[in-house]
Amino acid sequence: MNTGKKNNIIIISSPSGAGKTTICKFLTKKLNNVDLSVSYTTRNKRSNEIEGKDYHFTSKEQFIELKRKNLFIETAKIFNNYYASPYINIKSTSKINKHILFDIDWQGARNLRKKLNKNRILDFFILPPNIKELKKRLIKRGKDNSKEIRLRLSLAMKEMKHYKEYQYILINENVQQTVNNIVKIIDYNLLIDQNQQVLNKKLKLCHF
Repeated sequence: MNTGKKNNIIIISSPSGAGKTTICKFLTKKLNNVDLSVSYTTRNKRSNEIEGKDYHFTSKEQFIELKRKNLFIETAKIFNNYYASPYINIKSTSKINKHILFDIDWQGARNLRKKLNKNRILDFFILPPNIKELKKRLIKRGKDNSKEIRLRLSLAMKEMKHYKEYQYILINENVQQTVNNIVKIIDYNLLIDQNQQVLNKKLKLCHF
């Protein structure tokens, strides 16, 4: 992965079950100069999740207090649970010259665009091949009962209407291929940034 001086904000969004969390995990393994922003959430911790790695799990009371102290750069409410990204994640990655990856929904992405320099943001919306495949994936992962799956599918239909807000839209038919495509797009954008920086320096020297 190319690395420029500008620290990029990389956003991956998708409806539940379309693969954004899996894609983000592959990206952090594949890209040495990218750190995942670990979100806060009030939902219950799942058996396969690790505190501080998958999420920072907190109570609603603690969450509201942290929000009151302006520690979050974005917040969202999904299925009566709250999610948020802390400012500290962006500050810490900037200090060590790393890019930061956000695994967030369209609400969080919209909030980040409002608060951060849009020129620093690369955002991707991940779509499932079709609704039938999305339902199959939700059932296969075994995290929800039939009622919750119906709710997630209903919410997914609403979430997918926001894909036009993103710079890049990818259909996730194969996770590894989707990850490779995202890496190519990130590299391409960073290369443009580097070339622009070099050009700007040369123009200054030429006194144009």
